Amino acid sequence: MNDLVETKQPTVGVRLMAATDYPAWIIMRHALWPECPLERHRLEVEQILKGDGVVLLAEDAGRRAIGFAEVSIRRDHVEGTTSTPVPYLEGWYVVPECRGQGIGRTLVEAVAAWAVKAGFTEIASDAELNNEGSIRAHERLGFREAGRTVHFVRPLTADAAEGTVSGVPANRADVGT
Repeated sequence: MNDLVETKQPTVGVRLMAATDYPAWIIMRHALWPECPLERHRLEVEQILKGDGVVLLAEDAGRRAIGFAEVSIRRDHVEGTTSTPVPYLEGWYVVPECRGQGIGRTLVEAVAAWAVKAGFTEIASDAELNNEGSIRAHERLGFREAGRTVHFVRPLTADAAEGTVSGVPANRADVGT
């Protein structure tokens, strides 16, 4: 099965995801983030596959996908970290009928093993403020809370362009030139 880490369950293996695992990954992703439209899942999956992160897959003895851990490499500031770039555990998931068997822990430990082998010194993750179960799971796996934030988005309209500032590029193509 090409295990990355020793598992407590001899019938569970963890390996790097292959292209043939894509359909199972999308289904599990949608179960983890059901509010995300399927088309957005597909777009995010394409971005992940083009990037330098990894997706690890847990499978049972019959090679059925039963969980995943999705890791990106973040080069921007990551709250609480002391290094950059840093592997970021975007999410991990285990199918409901297999929970409580240590498979989630095995996936996260496989992420840690991959990160150490890749030369990283820490990994980061997040949880929704109201998801106490996820917060506790992170803490049990050795993560420490680094802060709490609320994110904001402001839609832009054509009216916003009327407040022109001297020296600010007139269009997006001029940004960074």
